[in-house]
Amino acid sequence: MKFLLPTSCIGCKEFQLNSICDKCLNLLKYKRTHRCQQCAIPCLSKQDICDSCQSHPPAFNSTLCLDSYGGLLTESLHDYKYHGKIALAACFADTWQSMFKDTSPIQSPIEWMIPVPLSTHKLHQRGFNQAWELCKLFSKRYRMNADPFILGRNHIEGDQSHANREERLIRLINTFRVNPKKLDHINNKNILIIDDVMTTGATLNTMAQVLKDFGAQSVHNWVILRTPL
Repeated sequence: MKFLLPTSCIGCKEFQLNSICDKCLNLLKYKRTHRCQQCAIPCLSKQDICDSCQSHPPAFNSTLCLDSYGGLLTESLHDYKYHGKIALAACFADTWQSMFKDTSPIQSPIEWMIPVPLSTHKLHQRGFNQAWELCKLFSKRYRMNADPFILGRNHIEGDQSHANREERLIRLINTFRVNPKKLDHINNKNILIIDDVMTTGATLNTMAQVLKDFGAQSVHNWVILRTPL
C-alpha cells in the first residue's frame, strides 16, 4: 500500500515513503538550537533557563518542541491546522519520534496528557481540535493516559494568533475552566499539555497556572513549533 499510495515529505514535499525524508530530518537535527528547558526559546548561550524565565518564571515546568515557527515544518502545519489536512497529525508524531528516539522526551512520570482545548464556537468553526488529534497519537505511542475534558475553554472574541503577549494575557483571564468531575485527574498529578504552536506562551502559562491552582504537581508542554520571540 505504501508503494501504491506514496506520501510526501512534510518538509520538502517530495514524494517518498516516509512522513519526513532523511534529508529533511537530518536538516531538522542539524539546525536544532540550544533552547531554554522551561519555555523552549532559542538561547544564544548554553544556559539551561533563559533570562526571561529566570526573572519571570512561568507556571509550567518545561517545554519541548520540534522546530521554530517559520522553519521547515511551518507550511505543513498551516495545511494541518487551517486546511483540514488531519492526516498530517500522524506525520508530526512520526517526526517527533524520529527526532527524540535517542533521548527520552518525557521529563517526569506523566499521569495525564491533555490538549489545549478549543471553545465550542471555535471547534464548530474549525471542525476539529488540532491539539487533540496530536494528543491522541502521542498518548498511544508513549502509552500515556489522555483526556480532552479535564479543562474547558470559553470563547474569546478576536484573533489570538495576532495578539501580543499583553493582549493575550488580558484575553485569557477566566478563559479556562476545570471540569469538577476531573479534579482527581489534576490533584498531585504530573500533566503534559499538547499544542501545535507556542507563540508567547501566554495560553500554556494560563493553563498551567489553573492546573497548579487545583493541585497539579508539575505541568509540561510538548509543541510542534515554537515562535522565536
